[in-house]
Amino acid sequence: MYYELFAIARITDPIKPSKEAQKIASTVGKLILNNRGIIRDITSIGKRPLPKIISKDQERHFQGFNFIMGFDSSSRVQEQLLRTLRNDPRILRAGIKKHTLDHNLNPGSSIEKALNAIPK
Repeated sequence: MYYELFAIARITDPIKPSKEAQKIASTVGKLILNNRGIIRDITSIGKRPLPKIISKDQERHFQGFNFIMGFDSSSRVQEQLLRTLRNDPRILRAGIKKHTLDHNLNPGSSIEKALNAIPK
C-alpha cells in the first residue's frame, strides 16, 4: 500500500535547519527498508513558521522544518512508524496518509497541493 508521511521536525541549529530532518528521514528510511518497504520519494518543503506555538518535551517551538516521504509498506510497518515518530522528541508533528492504488497515482499531486497552499 502506498503511504505519504508528512512530518515537521524541530530546528535546533539556525544555520543548518535541515539537520534534524535529515537524521529523521534517514532513520525512517532505514525502518521502512528493513521491513521490506520501498521509498518512492522524499521532498523537502523547507523551514516554515508554525501556525501556532507547539510545546513538546517542555520546549516551545514557533518554526519547523517540513518534509514529505512517499513509501510503500505493509500496514503493520506504517503503524509502527507512526508510533515511533510520535515518541521521537525531534518530531513536532507527524501524519500518514494512505493512498489507494485503484486509480492512476500521481505522487506529486499532494506535494504540489501542500506547496501551493503555503502563502508566499
